[in-house]
Amino acid sequence: MKTILIKFDNSFFVRNFLRTDAFRMLAEVEDTRIVFLAPAEKITHYRREFSSPRVFFETLPETKHFLSERFFKFIETASIHSHTVSMMHRTEYARTAGQKLWIRRAVLYAIRRGLWRLGRYRLWRACIRRVYFLLPSRTFSCFFDAYQPDLVFSPSMAYTDGRMLKEARHRGVKTIGMVLSWDNLYSKTMLRVFSDILVVHTDEVRDQAVKLGDYPRERVVVSGIPQYDCYFRRTDIIPREQFIQSIGGDPRKKLIVYAVSGKAGLHIDYAIVKLLQEAIRRGEIKTPAQLLLRAHPRYDFSPVKIKQMREEYGCLVQPAMGHVGESRDNWEFDAEAVSFLANTLAHADVVVALYTTFFIEAALFNKPLIAVGFDAEEMDYWNSARHFFEWDHLRELDRLGGIWRVESREELIRAVNTGLENPKHLEEGRRRITLHQSQFTDGKSGERLGRIILAVLSSS
Repeated sequence: MKTILIKFDNSFFVRNFLRTDAFRMLAEVEDTRIVFLAPAEKITHYRREFSSPRVFFETLPETKHFLSERFFKFIETASIHSHTVSMMHRTEYARTAGQKLWIRRAVLYAIRRGLWRLGRYRLWRACIRRVYFLLPSRTFSCFFDAYQPDLVFSPSMAYTDGRMLKEARHRGVKTIGMVLSWDNLYSKTMLRVFSDILVVHTDEVRDQAVKLGDYPRERVVVSGIPQYDCYFRRTDIIPREQFIQSIGGDPRKKLIVYAVSGKAGLHIDYAIVKLLQEAIRRGEIKTPAQLLLRAHPRYDFSPVKIKQMREEYGCLVQPAMGHVGESRDNWEFDAEAVSFLANTLAHADVVVALYTTFFIEAALFNKPLIAVGFDAEEMDYWNSARHFFEWDHLRELDRLGGIWRVESREELIRAVNTGLENPKHLEEGRRRITLHQSQFTDGKSGERLGRIILAVLSSS
């Protein structure tokens, strides 16, 4: 029997792998067992939901707070020589320069800028990888001793530290790494430890891995995006009337979805939501409509927050995720959360956001897309909505022409009205987004990923 060892520490992996055909394929292979290293507070939940005679869950050792890991993560991310990282350095300094300990902030900014300039040189990037690889680490040795794995799979290279990959390489165990998302190589990792094979979603990400991560092109394999298979197949989609009623809405009205993007834009998001809700009440949105607020997975709304927002804004608000445990990372892509996401995308009439993967997902459903490029109240550029589409991955998306980026309140209302009245507006651009950002539209990306893993396993 051959053994695959997989470490994961966030619920994106649950959606991106455990709920796809890739996991189902591996779990059905009789002479293969899969050992997952997962967060302690979720072990019982995972054992119950993904139970199989050949699937095992072990408690993941805590490593992200190790001083050496934090140090190398700082060096790694600051050295990514992308426009995105350069802007993030400036944004961080602008947001904190007026606070206490400003001298410390200024010193950190100077260090980051120096590392960013060094990051343009391949020799510097190679030195970081070499020094990190030589750093001794035995964190995962007990699992290698106990299970004697034939293959190690690192499913989220941006968030998973390299200790397990280092252990595998020292022991001569085959390895597969995977880039989790479209923006990771621009801002989150330069691939600190190389795996034998790197799986990416698209040709675009493969080019990034070669250019920014120095990864050999011949060892990069493109799979497509497994978690999008259900979108292309249109599985788990319930009738529109049933969905709208389930969230407390009116099926006779159009559905405007506002997708909260993340931590960097929360101060803008709520002001735009209030603006949209006022426009609906005043009749400036000409078609009868209702607004659904969609939370970012990492920052799901608590019951208290949902009650507050319903009262304050008067819009539809639902929890976006399941929750397991008590920690700040207790959010969970359970089956209900995945279904809610798919139906939100399927039944939205217009999608509005600052910056988010939701633009890509909504494009797969051919929904009018509106990006907010202005602020409801005056603020400096580095805290403003104006700077987000200067990030590399969003600039690339913008060039495809499927998103209406609005720069004023009046243009936002005009864009919403256009999207509701003429859903085919910018349709060709959305098709380009779909092909560029997902590459495969056949609903078989999970199968491709499964075949890639089994092929490497069989060669071990």
